[in-house]
Order: sequence, then structure tokens, then C-alpha cells
Amino acid sequence: MANIKYELVPNEEREPSETKPSNWIVKIFFLSLVLLTLAIYTLSSADNPLKSGVAPDSSTEDQTEISTTANMDRVLKSSTSLPVTAESRTETLYALESNGKKYFVNSPQCQMGHPNPFASNIQHIYKKHSYIVCDKSPDMITVIFNQTDSTYRLHKNENSTCCFKQILRAGSSTNADHQYKLRPCVEFQQDLLVPTEVTAMITYCRRPPFDKVSQKDAFSFVHPRKDRINNPTSLHKRRPSVLLWGIDSISRMTLELTMPRMFEYLNSQHWFELQGYNKMGDNTFPNLMAILTGFNKTYANARCHPDKVRGLDACPFIWKDFKDKGYTTAFAEDWSKFSTFDYSSRGFFNPPTDVYGRPLVLAVEKELRMTQQGQMPYCLGRRPASEYIYDLGVQFTKVNRNSSFFGMFWTNTFSHNDFSMPSAMDERMVKYMRTLDKNGIMDNTIIIFFSDHGARFGPLRKLDSGFVEERLPFIYIRVPRWIREKYPKLLRNLQVNRNRLASPYDIHATLRHILELDTPKDKLPRPEGCSTCHSVFEEVDWSRNCSQAGIEEHWCTCDSLSEVSTTDSRARSMSTQLVESINKYVASKKGAERCRRLKLSRIFSVQKRGNSNRYLIQLSVQPGDALFEATVEWDTSARRIPVQMPSISRLNIYAGKSGCSSVKETRKYCIC
Repeated sequence: MANIKYELVPNEEREPSETKPSNWIVKIFFLSLVLLTLAIYTLSSADNPLKSGVAPDSSTEDQTEISTTANMDRVLKSSTSLPVTAESRTETLYALESNGKKYFVNSPQCQMGHPNPFASNIQHIYKKHSYIVCDKSPDMITVIFNQTDSTYRLHKNENSTCCFKQILRAGSSTNADHQYKLRPCVEFQQDLLVPTEVTAMITYCRRPPFDKVSQKDAFSFVHPRKDRINNPTSLHKRRPSVLLWGIDSISRMTLELTMPRMFEYLNSQHWFELQGYNKMGDNTFPNLMAILTGFNKTYANARCHPDKVRGLDACPFIWKDFKDKGYTTAFAEDWSKFSTFDYSSRGFFNPPTDVYGRPLVLAVEKELRMTQQGQMPYCLGRRPASEYIYDLGVQFTKVNRNSSFFGMFWTNTFSHNDFSMPSAMDERMVKYMRTLDKNGIMDNTIIIFFSDHGARFGPLRKLDSGFVEERLPFIYIRVPRWIREKYPKLLRNLQVNRNRLASPYDIHATLRHILELDTPKDKLPRPEGCSTCHSVFEEVDWSRNCSQAGIEEHWCTCDSLSEVSTTDSRARSMSTQLVESINKYVASKKGAERCRRLKLSRIFSVQKRGNSNRYLIQLSVQPGDALFEATVEWDTSARRIPVQMPSISRLNIYAGKSGCSSVKETRKYCIC
């Protein structure tokens, strides 16, 4: 049954009737209307997905606010007809479940399927992981934080001698972001006050007879900005802080499967999900650059020059805009080798933010014992690698709780290579969120909990649901209560946008909107990479398509796919020409001369995208059994695909197989 969206509008004035109804008829009519309204509200709340999303510890006022808004949204969508005005456009909304098929977005311009994350073929390859305690021995050192003056003391928990080595950023020129150094070990007495110039350290403790190191550990410290110590920004100005809390390579479906407690938490608090959030590029770099700069990949490379020294320093990252507004800024990411701005790039010549976690990560990866899981550095010394980042995030928010801040904390090491591994961090992630709440951070902070894309390779990606899996990362947004009360339309728009198409460009526009909450929407800046994209605090057009969201055809999840026989003459021609396009592209790049020429091995599938002349092809090549997926356009008359290189996904791991190429863009195609 089709649903109609509308806004309540006044009835037109009518001519007075010749005979007026009796008073008792009027009373019965109004009583019936009230009872009918209550019945509709009751029925709509019974299956309201937000009803169960009220936390037990939420205030009654907050519960009423969310419940009432959600019920009104349901009433608006379930009604069938109302008068239409210029201010209130009526649109037909398609159900999110039709003929047994579910959708994240369902409009004439975008039918985005909603695969079952608990399907039997997924359960067959899913393996739940338990949280790994990296070191069960008792802590020889406890860091005591004084919330009053934001200072730290090192407390020794037993009879021991301890010293610390300060971690410093030490690279220069091309290695500015790739080296660190340790200062000499300084012995300290009980409850040492950590100097404000020390932001990270490695400690060494010895038990009697003090002849060998009994325990090594690493700690980070966030100190107040010196210009804020005696002049903190008061909260009465009501400028919200911003916290980006990210995990690499997790789709919306995988989050629900592998992190059920976190999924339940998000749906039981004031978090708003964007189920139609579609990535705009292949891997982490273009998707995060779209969020942080508003640029597409081509322009980001041309404007920011990540392959050149100081290139990224001159790049207009969004945290610079927050810094200009007086915000304290932070950025930290684990797994130094494959971090977003350092993998095959020069990184930052100078620290990009007030608090920068990379020197700490470089040091702990090198100086502490590493235990790997899924070919990733899981344990670094006594803690999981990811917890150094999230602990730094908790510190940063706690120290700057009374002033405005912008922080981004991103992890890769429990998600990138194995879609099952996030299950190990499920309860831990809930604990982090509850810690932020307990610390009062959520009172004045807009939090974006998100990923960049889903699984791009591996067994999950090879399933029928893999097309959607790769393209739909999860994203949730939490808005402080005072903003919900001051800007109720913002709340409504976030709810309306739940099942509408959105992209990373929209999140960039949202970050800019946060800096100018009172600016009319037509005055807000648009992302350079997508002039039709805008803040998700504004209502997204229901009939939006991928082009309007800045999403290239290959990455668009909106199309329906219909099978074409792999023995069809078109399938063979398109596949052969696609492989030839890859060979020509690699051969054109200086630095990729040692990459071998590829030959078509097998065509796995060919699918027509909607009613277009574009086809989604999965094939393998030799040598190396590389598995590719590409969208190609077929010219029926010329029986050819375009000469230019199409966007291509690599569906199996290529790390370690393409080291002979120095060209980052060719790595996923190169077999040495």
C-alpha cells in the first residue's frame, strides 16, 4: 500500500450551510475525532522503530520528545490524502518492504535493497570473536587524572623502580610523518606530576632485585591548551563540539550482525541513523576526503598533493575551519603503515591538529610487543591497538569538556581484514559510548559514529549481498538535547532522512552547517565535489538519485540488477575489453613497469544495471587469480566499451602482491 507524506494545513473556509447541525451532533463529531486520533497514535507507536529506542536512564521529557516526534512521523507517512499547498508538497512514498523484499531506500530514482545480515550464507562464514585481554598481569602503574586542573600523576602500585621515555615526533622532509624518537629514560618517584610538554611516553618498571624490566607500558596525555587554562570557553555560548568516532570497513548490515549490543545501544538512545548512506569512492581515502574537504578524489589529489611534502598541510581540511572558530582540534588513527594520509603518501609535514596521535602509534608499534589477528596488529603491548586511539579520544573530550572541540578518532585494526572481528569489540564500544555520556560529553557534542565503506574483499564480499555490503557503510548521528529543543526542525529532518539517499559529501556539508546553525540553508556553502549535496540537518529530496548525491555509477547501490548469461557474446566482449583497459592503464603509469600483463581467466557474472546500457561484471584474471568487479557501458552499435578506464573494485586481497609498483593507483591491478 502506498503511503502519502504531508504536513497538516488549515482547511479552506467553507460557505456557511443553510442549516447548522445541532450542538450534540457537533460534540459527538469532535469526540469521535479525538478518539480516532488517539487510536492512530496508539497503533502507530506499536510498531514504531524508535519506540524501543528510549534509554532506561533517559529523562521523561526526552522520552516524550522522541516518542511524539516519531509517532507524528509515522502518522504523516501512513496517511493517504490531504490538501496540497506550495509549502506542503505531497509525495507518494513507497513502502520499505514490498513483495517480500526489504529496502533501505525505495523511491522511483533509488531502490536500495536491504539484505538480511543474518542470512544462512552469511552465518556460514561468520565467526564470532571474543574480546582479547592482551596482558592479564596487574598494572604496575596507574595514571591518576585530576579533573579539576586536568593534570596527570603516575602512581606506582607496588614496590618498584620506574622510568619513562618521552615520545617525540622526529621526522623531517619526506619522513616528517613517519619517524619518532624516544628521549632518555627519566626515573620518577611516587605520584609524579606529568610535565605538560609530555604528550606520550613509554614506561619501564622493575621489581626487586631490579635487574630486568618487569613491565613496559605506554600512555598518552592530553593537556589543556595554554590559552584556555585561564580563559575557557563557557558553554552558555552554546557552540556544539564535534566528535567523529570511526571504524574502517563496516557496513550497516555487518554492524548489526557483529556488534549486536552496540546496535541495540544506538537504537535505544538519541542516535539518528542514515540507512541510505552510500559511499562515493573505492577505499578509505576518497570517502574520508569527501567528508573532511568536500573534494572528489581527482580534485583532492590535484589540490592537496598527498604524494608531495607539505601537500596535505595546505589542504583545506574541515578541522581548520573549526580551529579558526576557536575550537581545539584532534586527529588520531591506528595502524601507521596503512593509515589514511600516510599509505603511499607523505602524510603531514607539521601536526595537522592540536592533538595528533601518530607519534604515539609509531612508537608503540615499534617499541612494544605486537600480537597480530587477521594479519593486523591487534595487541600492542598491554592493550589492543585500537584502544590507544579511543582512550586518547576519551582523554581529549574530558580535558576539553568545558570548551568547544573537534576531534576525529579512527581505527582499522579490528575490522579491516576480517568482517567478523568487530564482534570482539562489541561490548567495549558500548562502554566507550557510555563513558562519554557519563563524562558529560554528550551534553554539548554532536557525535558521528560511522564507517567509510563495507567489506571490499574476502568471503563476505563474494556473496550475492556483497554488492550492497561494500557500498553501504553505517552512520549514526547523536545530537545534544539542547539542540534538539532549540532546532526541532533539525530533529524532524534527521528522522525524515533515515531512509533517503545520502553521501559523504552531505556529511561534509553537515559539518559546515554545525559551524553556522543559524544560517539559512540557501546561504550555507556546498561541497566542491557535489554542488547538489547539502547538510542532513536539512531534508533530503525523496526523489534524489546517485548523480545528485555525488555518487559515481559504479558505487551507486540504487540500481536493480538483472542477470545476463556469461556465455552471451556481449559478456565475452565486454570482459575481454575490460581486461585490456586495465593493461593499458597500468602500462601508462611510470613506476609500474614490472607489473605483469593480465589475461581473462573466468567470467563469474554479468548483470544489467536497471534499464540502462551499463553492466556490472565480475571476472578473474591470470596471473594471480585477481578478482575484479567493474561497471562498463556497452555501445551496442560499435560493440565496444569506452576507451577510458572505468571504476573497478578488487574483490580479493592484493597486499603483498603488488609491491613492485610505486604507483598507488595501480596497486589493486598490479601482479608482480
